[in-house]
Amino acid sequence: MLSLMVIFFLLKGVCLLDIVTNGDTNVVFGEDASLSCALSNPSGVKQVTWQRVHGEERAETLATFSEVYKKRVEDQYVGKVFFTMASFNSTSIVIKNVTFEDEACYICSFQAYPVGAKWQTLCLTVKGISEITASIKPASSSDSDVSVTCSATGKPTPILQWKSTEKHQNLNLSESNTSIQLNSDGSNTTTSELKLTLSQFHGKYVECVAESGKIEKKYQIYLPREDKDKGNVTLRNYTITISLLIIIGIVIIFLYIRFKDEGIKHSTCIP
Repeated sequence: MLSLMVIFFLLKGVCLLDIVTNGDTNVVFGEDASLSCALSNPSGVKQVTWQRVHGEERAETLATFSEVYKKRVEDQYVGKVFFTMASFNSTSIVIKNVTFEDEACYICSFQAYPVGAKWQTLCLTVKGISEITASIKPASSSDSDVSVTCSATGKPTPILQWKSTEKHQNLNLSESNTSIQLNSDGSNTTTSELKLTLSQFHGKYVECVAESGKIEKKYQIYLPREDKDKGNVTLRNYTITISLLIIIGIVIIFLYIRFKDEGIKHSTCIP
């Protein structure tokens, strides 16, 4: 029995050594991943299959190449997975626009008859920042303050910093609140809320900088002018409107008096 187990593992090792793999094992979110396998001896191979395995899930077929059906991509992966090479001794696929959900191990399998299957595994890691958003709202503590909020999703967990675009320096984060949320696709969302004094930044920009590994993304937020400035603008517009109405009224009165006088002159000339 022991000798049979040794023979089995030796044969399994030979099967793996028969296949040379190549491709992207680390990919940035949103880029394409290329995976390829080459079999040194394709004798008896009738079908080549690509499968995906994630965690404890069962292997899921992505694409196959066979004598009967040639190149075939499963319906749910049409537009996502493409063959770039398909033969019985060499196979390559491209996974388009990778997301964190595409992080998994991919199995290339050569079905040889009557020997059986020969396979090899390539595991894909996805890193980067998938999204960064920001917003602004009045702070509840004071009318002269505002709160700016920034959220970034990525792997590894994004680190957020606030910067002043005018002074080109980091802002004091002592009054910021930061939280981290784990997402179902394995990524993390970091959210930072910072309170700022509007009088110091109104009419200017602040910048949220997200760093995840070597990936960096920025988001600029414009802080509107204080309500006092808006009030001055409104008052000025109101004053202009009133002045125009007064001028128009004077013109109308002048024209009325003139036409009335002319009417009187014409009436006195009648015999």
